Amino acid sequence: MNQKILTYLFFCFISGVIYAQGGIKGTVVDESGMAISQADVFIKSISEGTTTNNKGEFELSNIKNGSYTVSFSFMGYVSVDKTVTINNNVVNLGTTTLTNSYQMMQEVVVSGSRKLEKITEAPVTINVISARQLDNFVGDPSELVAQQKGIDFIKTGAFVSGFNIRGFNSAFNPKMLQLDDNRFSTLIATGLPFGPLSPIIKEDIERVEIVLGPSSALYGPNAHNGLVNTITKSPWKYEGTEVVLGAGSYDALSARLRHAKKLTEKWAYKITGGYMEGTDVNWTDSVYVAGKAYPELELDRKSKFLKGEASVYFKPTTDSELKAVYGTSKSSYLAVTNVGRNQIKDWGIQYLQGTYTSKHLFANLYKTWSSTDDTYAITTRTENYWGLIAAGKTHEEALIGSYGGNNPPIFVDKSDRLNAEIQYNNSVGNLSYIFGAQYQKDKADSRDTYLIDATGPIEIEQKGFYGQLEYKMGESGVKLIAAARGDDHDLYGFNFIPKAGITYTSDKGTWRFTYGKGIASPTILNLSGDLFGGIILGNGVGFTLSDGSKIDPVEVETIQTLELGYKGYLLEGKLFMDTNAYYNMSENFLSPLTNIVPTGLSGGPVVTHRGDQPIEELTVGLAPGFYDAGGYILTYLNFGKVDTYGFDLGLTYYFSDNYNMTLNYSFFDYTLDKNDMANDGDGNGVVTVLDLPINTPKNKISSAFNFTRDKFYGSLLSRYIQKYDFFSGRNVAAKTNTDLVIGGDPVIEGQRVGKKFNYGQLGGFFLSLNLGYKITDHFSLGAYVNNIFDTNNYEFVASPPSERTYGAELKIKF
Repeated sequence: MNQKILTYLFFCFISGVIYAQGGIKGTVVDESGMAISQADVFIKSISEGTTTNNKGEFELSNIKNGSYTVSFSFMGYVSVDKTVTINNNVVNLGTTTLTNSYQMMQEVVVSGSRKLEKITEAPVTINVISARQLDNFVGDPSELVAQQKGIDFIKTGAFVSGFNIRGFNSAFNPKMLQLDDNRFSTLIATGLPFGPLSPIIKEDIERVEIVLGPSSALYGPNAHNGLVNTITKSPWKYEGTEVVLGAGSYDALSARLRHAKKLTEKWAYKITGGYMEGTDVNWTDSVYVAGKAYPELELDRKSKFLKGEASVYFKPTTDSELKAVYGTSKSSYLAVTNVGRNQIKDWGIQYLQGTYTSKHLFANLYKTWSSTDDTYAITTRTENYWGLIAAGKTHEEALIGSYGGNNPPIFVDKSDRLNAEIQYNNSVGNLSYIFGAQYQKDKADSRDTYLIDATGPIEIEQKGFYGQLEYKMGESGVKLIAAARGDDHDLYGFNFIPKAGITYTSDKGTWRFTYGKGIASPTILNLSGDLFGGIILGNGVGFTLSDGSKIDPVEVETIQTLELGYKGYLLEGKLFMDTNAYYNMSENFLSPLTNIVPTGLSGGPVVTHRGDQPIEELTVGLAPGFYDAGGYILTYLNFGKVDTYGFDLGLTYYFSDNYNMTLNYSFFDYTLDKNDMANDGDGNGVVTVLDLPINTPKNKISSAFNFTRDKFYGSLLSRYIQKYDFFSGRNVAAKTNTDLVIGGDPVIEGQRVGKKFNYGQLGGFFLSLNLGYKITDHFSLGAYVNNIFDTNNYEFVASPPSERTYGAELKIKF
C-alpha cells in the first residue's frame, strides 16, 4: 500500500481517538443574576468535576463521548442536575441558576464526612442554621440554637449562653468540639468552647452545622458528644458592606460591621468587627463562709465584648485558594464555674491562620493565643474578705487583702496553641477517600494561678492520622462507609478510633445505620488544675487518703455509639423528617468535679497526698473558719460503665417557600448498675445520682413558625424543657430529696446545700417572638421579645432566672 495512504489512515485513526471526546462549559448564577464563585460542577458517573471562577464561569474538557448527568451545587443553595450528550464537541450548558435552599432537604453540608454532600445523604444527624435564617433573625442567634433537637441549651445571665449535646453537661464541659473555619475554637487549658469570647460576628456566618453524636474518627479527641462547625462567608460570594445597630434590655447597646470586596479575579478581602455592652441581671448568688451566707463581693455587672477579624484571599488558579486570617477579641462578663462565678476581666483571644484549598488538597496552619491578667473567682475573693474580717481586719484592709494572701482568686492566662493539618481527597470509580494528618502543641501558662505550673508552662503534644472510605454500590443507592483515626498523645499514648456505617438512599430520603467511637481526653485543667486554695485539684497523678486507700489518675474516656436514622421527605416533598435512635456505651466516664472525701468534714478519711506531694503544700491559706486541708477536695474521676440512650425527631413542614413550621423532640435516659462499686464516684460505698450527674432533661420539645412575606419576616419560637436536677461541683439545682446528702446537708429546694444555695430544678417553658421589616433594599428594622410570659425559670446553676427581654436592630446593607 502507498506510504502516503498509510500515513493518511494513521492520522485519521489518531484524530478519531482524540476527537471522540469533548467537554462542557457554562455559567452559574444566583436568583438575582449574580455570579456564584466556587460552585461545584460534577459528573458523578466518571468522578470528574471543576469549580466556577469569580465570574461564575466553568469549563471541563477531555470528557469521552456519551450522555451524562451534570450536578451543580453550592452551600445554602438547591442543587441542580442537567443532562448532556457529548459527541466530539464542547457543549455550552448556558446559564445555570441556583436558588436559595429554603427547604432543609435541599441543604448541602460538609461536617458529616469532611466533604460536600446533601444533608439527606450525610451519615450522621446534622442540625443546620443557615445564613438566611440568621439574616432574618433579630438579636442573639443562640435562640436559634436553643430550638435544635438533641441540644441542651443554657443561659447564665443577660448576655452569655451555651449548649451541650446528648447529656452529661456541667459548668465546665469540654466534651463537645467547636470549630470555626477549621480552627479549634476552644481554650487551651480548659478545653471549653470560646462561646462569648469568639471573634466571629453573626453577619459573617454562612452556616452553623451541629453534628449529634461522636465525631472523633474524623475530628479528633473531644468531638465526643458532638461537633459544632461554624463556617463564615466568603468575599467571593458575599460582597458588600453591612452595618447593624442594636439596643435592648439590660442597657444593651451593640454595633457590628462586615465589609467584603473582590479586588480582582485573584484577590479579595474581608473585614468584620463588633462591640456590645450592657449591665447583667441584678441578681447576686450566695457565698457561704462558716455556714453563713454573704452576697458576692463587689460584683461588677458591666459586660463588654469587642471583636474583629481581617482576612485576605488569593486564587493561584480557578480551583484553588490561599487565605490568611487574623482574629481578636477582648471580653468582660460574669461566667459560671463549678464552685461559683468568675469575674472575667479583659480576657483576650487572638489567632492567626493560613489555609490552602484546592479540589483535592487542604492544608491548614494556625496559632491561638489566650490572655488575661485580672480575671478572678468571685466566690474565693468573697471568702477571703470575710475570713479577713473575722480575723479583725478593717473593711479597707479586707478589700485589699481579698485579692492576695495564700489563696489569691486572680487568674492569669498566657497560653497558646499551635495546630497544623493536611488532608487529601479523591475518588476512583465508585470509591471516594479522604486521608489526613493533624498536629497540636498546647502550651498552658497560668503563672501558677490556676494550674500547677510554678516551674514553667505545661507543654503537651499530640498527633493524629485519619482516613475515610466511601463506596457506592452501583445504582443501588447503598453506600458503605468506614473511617478510622489514630491519635498519639504525650500523656495517654496511642488511641484507635473507628467508625463504620451503611446508608441507603432512594428518591425519598436516606436510611442509615452507623457505629462510632469517641474519646474525651482529660484537659490540662483536669490534670493539673489548682484552684481556690486547693479546693479544686487536677487528677493527673492520683491521690492518697489517710486510711491508705488510693485514687487513680484520670484516663481517656471512651464512648461507643450505635445509631439508626432516617432523613427524607413525605407528603409530596412538603414535610422533611430527620429522626434517629441511639445507644451509647461509655467507659472510664470522666466525671464532673467530685468531692473525693465526702466524709472528710465529719471525721472520715482525708486526702494526704496528690501524687508524691503532701496536700498541705497545695491547700494553703484557707480562710479562717473554713475546713482542714484535705477534708474537702474536688477533682475528676473515671467511672466504670454508663449506658445512655435516646432518640431525636425533627419535622419541618413547608406550606410554601415563604411559610414553614418546625417541631423538634428529644428523649434521653440512662442505665447505671448501682451494685457495681466501679460506679461509686465519690467513694462513699453507695452508688447514687451524685456519682453520675446526668444533668440533662429526659424530655425536650421545641417548635417554630417562620415566615417571609413581601417586606416582612419573623418567627414565633417556643420550647419546653422538662424540669431536671443538675449537680456540678458545689452547685446544686434539684428538687427536694433528703436521701441525697451533699457537704453534710440533705438536698432540699430553697435551702443551702453544702456550700451553695439550691434554687430548685432547671427547665420550663419559653415563648419568644422575632419580627422584621425591610424598609428598602438597603434598610431593615427588626425587634424581638424573648420569654414573653416572663416565666422566671432557671436555665443554669449559679445563674439568675431568665426574665422577659426586648430588643431592636437597624440593619444597613450596601
